[in-house]
Amino acid sequence: MKEHILIVDDEESSRELCRVTLQEPERDITMCSDAQEALDELGRKTFDLVLTDMVMPGLSGLDLLERIKAERSDTSVLLMSGKGSISAAVRAIKLGAEDFIEKPLPDPEVLALAVKRALKARRLEQENRELRRQLKNLKGEPVLIGGDTFSRVLRIVEQTAPLDTTVLITGETGTGKEVIAKRIHSLSNRSGQPFIAINCGGLPEGLLESLLFGHERGAFTGAVKRTSGYFEKANHGTILLDEIGDMPPNLQVKLLRILQEKTFRRVGGEKDIEVDCRVIAATHMNLREMVNKGDFREDLYYRLNVINIDLPPLRERDEDIPALANHFMRITAAKMRKPVSKIDPEAMEQLRKYRWPGNIRELQNVLERAIALCENELIKIEDLPSCIHNERGEKIRRPEIKFYNQAKLQFERQFILSALKASNYNVSAAAKASGIPRQNFYLKMKKLGIKSANSLQ
Repeated sequence: MKEHILIVDDEESSRELCRVTLQEPERDITMCSDAQEALDELGRKTFDLVLTDMVMPGLSGLDLLERIKAERSDTSVLLMSGKGSISAAVRAIKLGAEDFIEKPLPDPEVLALAVKRALKARRLEQENRELRRQLKNLKGEPVLIGGDTFSRVLRIVEQTAPLDTTVLITGETGTGKEVIAKRIHSLSNRSGQPFIAINCGGLPEGLLESLLFGHERGAFTGAVKRTSGYFEKANHGTILLDEIGDMPPNLQVKLLRILQEKTFRRVGGEKDIEVDCRVIAATHMNLREMVNKGDFREDLYYRLNVINIDLPPLRERDEDIPALANHFMRITAAKMRKPVSKIDPEAMEQLRKYRWPGNIRELQNVLERAIALCENELIKIEDLPSCIHNERGEKIRRPEIKFYNQAKLQFERQFILSALKASNYNVSAAAKASGIPRQNFYLKMKKLGIKSANSLQ
């Protein structure tokens, strides 16, 4: 692509010297003898750079600089002057000039380097502007890309969003449950109000209760002031309770009260607080089975499961993988400022064959890794992790993927039994030794079918 340069100087010899110095095969150079002629030329044509003398009859170089920056701010401007001063140079830079060069030129190479720097800076600015535009266009959540399988989910989302009912989103880890919850919120009448998400798993019961419902001053050690919880902060908006299956029984009761009566009390509080927020719950667990085992309240389950949106795993959406992969490629390449723009057909085929135990989240991570390692514009199969491009590695992984949940439960059961045995079957001691809150330890025993510690002795 040619670089278009405009030289403005009332001295013909100076114009010609600049032209000879800057002339290159990929450059188109135009010359003008005064600022007005230059403005006329700028009205007819776009220039990458204007090189102008400071002192000329009529409009000065500074006047021309001001006009250019007001009308064509992306055009780079360099000023030259044989009567320069520090104050003039400072003013030129403040007005937006890329550089200020004194005349006569001690060495033509000084001018050539200044022009080269200015043109490079302009290219970088244009690239940054294009990257910002791409990122703005790509800000839509990639999980919302889908063929026939996922289109059914999106239709339910669009039908559900305007309603004010509770929603239960189910699906494996990484399928995009939080993204779907945000989409419901953004399409709802509450879209202008807060959206707050909290993961109910892995938090001690006391901390989770305080986060959700807030606490009064002095409610517990360290509670030095009244603090609002997430339900208060989400008032008139939407709250997402992720991994709802991990919520302890005592908090399930408090949540049920909010759903039934729209009121709750802070920890340590005696006053009922009214709240109006839409509740969306999400889980990778089978809550129906948990209800049957007594691990989850049945009345709460029915309150949450008014509308169920079940997200299919990525392995059941292989027709969506090319669109998702290309989306992640474009947005990641823009963020990393790399020229990657294509995925080799062989690499794409392997992406479609892979089982994706981590679902969309894993696909995104794989594309980020591939782009980081890619040395040109094409992602090749060698840029993908070995588990994807190595057929043997894929076959080894499949049994692990298929029986992952069983293996996890088996490990948890063995871990709990070992902790109990090491603590002489004292549940409190076992919970403390394993770093699991006592209430959660009981829940895990129940979930894993360990009826009582005494029965194991």
